[in-house]
Amino acid sequence: MRGLWWFPCLLLAQTTAWAEGGGAAPVADPPWHNAWHYLRDQGLAGAVRLDYYRSSKSFDDTTDFLGLTTQAKLLPTLTRWLDAKIEGRVTHPDVGNDGDTESTLLEGYVTAHSEHADLRIGKQIVAWGRADGINPTDNLTPHDYQVLLPFEEDQRLGTTAIKLDAYLSADYTLTVFATPYFQPSKLPFPADGATLVETRPDRRWSDSEVGLRLNRVGGSLDWSVSYYHGYNLLPEVHPLGVTPTGPLLELRYTQIDVLGADLAQNFGRYGVRAEVAYIRPQDYQTNQPIGISPYLYLVAGVDRTFLTNFNVNLQLVSRWVQDYTDPEAITDPPLRGLAVQNAITFGQQDRANYGMTTRLSNKWFNDTLTAEVLAFVNFKRSSSYIRPLVSYAFSDHIKATIGTELYRGADDTFFGRVRRNQGAFAEVRYSF
Repeated sequence: MRGLWWFPCLLLAQTTAWAEGGGAAPVADPPWHNAWHYLRDQGLAGAVRLDYYRSSKSFDDTTDFLGLTTQAKLLPTLTRWLDAKIEGRVTHPDVGNDGDTESTLLEGYVTAHSEHADLRIGKQIVAWGRADGINPTDNLTPHDYQVLLPFEEDQRLGTTAIKLDAYLSADYTLTVFATPYFQPSKLPFPADGATLVETRPDRRWSDSEVGLRLNRVGGSLDWSVSYYHGYNLLPEVHPLGVTPTGPLLELRYTQIDVLGADLAQNFGRYGVRAEVAYIRPQDYQTNQPIGISPYLYLVAGVDRTFLTNFNVNLQLVSRWVQDYTDPEAITDPPLRGLAVQNAITFGQQDRANYGMTTRLSNKWFNDTLTAEVLAFVNFKRSSSYIRPLVSYAFSDHIKATIGTELYRGADDTFFGRVRRNQGAFAEVRYSF
C-alpha cells in the first residue's frame, strides 16, 4: 500500500515513547526518542483509522469497503512572527482489493503575524458561515463528497491561496482572500453512458477568485458580511456534441458573484443562527435554458441544550430562484435531461424550495459515549437524508463509531439520486 509508510514510522516512534520509565536500566535515548519528542513539541498530532463502508459514494454499485487511513498534522513555530501548519492524509479506501493509495495534502501554509494583521500563504481551509452544516456563504472551501470517512470535517479540502486578516479593532476583522488556483468539490456524477470532459478556469491572476469578509465577534451579537467573486464549486453540465460511443458532455464551473451575511446570538439557553447569500452566475442569460439562474439561499435556525448534554438544533432551509424556468417544460429531450440534472444539483427544480435540518445529540458517561441523529428533509420534493451515529471512547487514544446513511426520494431528487449509496459504516480510530 504505497504511501502508508507514515503508519509504521509513527507507531514505532510512539512505542519508543511508551517505553520511557518502564523500569529497565538507563540506556542512551535512541534517535527515535528524540525525534518523537521534537515532533510533539512542534505540534505533531494525528490518527490512524480503520473504516468500513457498506457502499461507495459513487454511482458504481460497488459494496463492502474496508479502508485504512493515516492522518497527521504538524504546527511548527519558525520564528517569533512566523509559524506554519502541515496536515496530510493517506488513504487506501479498499484494503482487500486492488486500488491506488490516495495521498492528500489537506493544508500546508505559513503565517506571518504582526500586531494588527496575519498573512497566510499556502494551501488552506477557509470556512465561512455560522449556520450548522449548510452554509450559503461558504464558497471558498471545496468538499470531497466521495470520501469514505464518517465526519463532516473529513470532507473539507484546502485551496492554495493568500489570506490576509486585518484586525481593525478587538471586535472587527477584515479578511481578504485571493487565489488563481481554483479547486472544485468532488461530487459523484451519473454519466449514464456519456463521455465527460471537465473544463476548469485557467490558473492565472486574471481568472482569480477573490473574497472579502467583515466579521464581528464580541458582545451579544456576532455577524459578518461578505462578497465572493469566483467560480461555483459544483459543475453545470453542458452539451459538446455526440461521439460514436454516446453524448459528449462538458462539466463547466460557472463564474459567480455572491453577496452574503450571517449572524449568531444567544438568548438565554437558546442560540439563534441565520445565514443568507444571493448567488448570481455572471453568464446565466447566455447559458439558458439549461444553466442555473440567480437565486437567494437562506438558512435560519435555533438550538438549545436540555438537561445537561441533550442538544437540539433545528434549521429551516430555503432557495428562491430568480428568472425561474421549469426544466421539465423544455421540449428537446437531451436538453431537458441536462437542464433537470443541473436543477437537481443546484436545487432549482422549483421557483421556491423549502426544507428543514435537524441535529439531535447527547453525551453520557463523562462524555465517553455520544450519539447523534442528523436529518435533512426537502418539503417540496418529499426527499430526505438521515444519518444516525454512535461513538464510544474506550480511552484517550481509542474511539469507535458506527452509523448509517439513509436516503429517500424519487430518482429526480438530489437525495433520491444517491439512494443507491446508502448503507452502514463503522470506524475504529487510534489518535496520537
